[in-house]
Amino acid sequence: MGEASSTDSDSQQAVPPREQNGAAQQATSLEHPEPREQNGAAQQATNLERPEPAAASQPNPAAKALAAGPSRRTLLRPGKRRRTEDGEGPSAAASCPPHPGFMHGICIRCGALSTEADDTAVAFKYIHEGLQLSGQEADRIRSQHLMRVLNSRKLLLVLDLDHTLLASTRLTDVDPDCQRKLHGLLELEAQGPESARRLHHLPHMNMWTCLRPFVREFLEAAHERFELQIYTHGDQDYAREMARILDPTRKYFAERIISAGDSTRKHVKNLDVVLGAEAAALILDDTEGVWPEHRHNLILMHRYIYFPACANRFGIQQPSLLQRDTDEDPTVGPLATVLGVMQRTHERFFAATDPASQDVRSHLGDVRREVLAGVELVFSRVIPLAEFQPERNPLWQLAVELGAACAEAVSERTTHVVAAADHTSKVRWAHKHGKPVVSPDWLYAASFMWRKPDEADYGVAAYAQAPAPLSREEDMAAAAAGAGGGQGDYPQQPVSCEADKAAAAAVPGW
Repeated sequence: MGEASSTDSDSQQAVPPREQNGAAQQATSLEHPEPREQNGAAQQATNLERPEPAAASQPNPAAKALAAGPSRRTLLRPGKRRRTEDGEGPSAAASCPPHPGFMHGICIRCGALSTEADDTAVAFKYIHEGLQLSGQEADRIRSQHLMRVLNSRKLLLVLDLDHTLLASTRLTDVDPDCQRKLHGLLELEAQGPESARRLHHLPHMNMWTCLRPFVREFLEAAHERFELQIYTHGDQDYAREMARILDPTRKYFAERIISAGDSTRKHVKNLDVVLGAEAAALILDDTEGVWPEHRHNLILMHRYIYFPACANRFGIQQPSLLQRDTDEDPTVGPLATVLGVMQRTHERFFAATDPASQDVRSHLGDVRREVLAGVELVFSRVIPLAEFQPERNPLWQLAVELGAACAEAVSERTTHVVAAADHTSKVRWAHKHGKPVVSPDWLYAASFMWRKPDEADYGVAAYAQAPAPLSREEDMAAAAAGAGGGQGDYPQQPVSCEADKAAAAAVPGW
């Protein structure tokens, strides 16, 4: 990102505040960035408040503070004229507070210094280093952004990186056999066009990265209907390197790249740092638990487990895709599937007479409920008997979100029995009446495939013999540690979700 601009410290000539107020000009210029930067995320912050003009004959104190650096201090007296070490100067704070935001601690409108009362401002340093916006100003920009994207018939799409669009692993986590295999694949890809290259050897990052099949086609198609933004728990260097690989011409993301240091809570993602309207935002991520406040915006992605270290991290008792010398089917795999879901949701949103009154979450929910519409489930040995409110169980709730009806007892309306063990009374009833008996993985697969899976692929016997999945905390810790290709850290108090435990499970046909 570009460093904060400043006024020439050698020049002591007074200029009108609209020209010299460095803090305000830094923020207002976000609307029209210099061609060198082409700051796409900054363009979202349109029409940030410009400073009120002060007397043209006096130097602007905010510009002085920026030009002089930390050794020169601007002193403020509430309700009085602002003075600096250089003397008196008229105040431009007629319309502040509240302050719309700050650049390096200086109000972008009036030039006043921030105080403890302004600590609620949210940092948007991925847009510009040192930029903070008040909640009111951020909401104002989001409203403007909503109108802009609706006028262009686009929605906002927030994209995770690791195990969603790509997979990365440290060089030290790859054994010699896999190293040889990767270098062989790299040589093979070098014979084809650069645009088809998926495998990347990155010694300067100490890692290998493999793009998910269909990812380039996915981004091109999504770009037509969505404004794309990266949000990863990897660090900034990793995020920008992956963006460079995915989008070398900066066509899709520009500077809309949020990394771990931009989040307002560690190990948690939130749309509070996204300058886009929540009602028009979809999220694509493989870990539901990192979005505790926005799960209804989320399309949960089946995890891309290409490298052995990824499989080990999530406790998967199967070889990785690399070890099996295979990969996902680009035509019917996870990215192609969710692209169809996104397109259907987009069509429903803009089919409304007044798109401005629509909420993308309701339309995504409608598409999701079509997956198991007409299905009525009964659970057997899945929900503990001690749970007196089975409707609060995560699997029960998942089935309802997918459009199924759930009941505690079998009846003539029952279409499926979801069981964790064979030979229960409900399972025997299902066999007697010719009803399918499936494991809980059938529900997870339905949530990833966005259709009713083949019941024959999800037998109870295989499920009962499989090792226990990671706990909620273990799964979230593994996802956090896997950020940035395995360079993340473990959360102290992980936020998790039951659905994450199956996010890496094998889905037949993929």
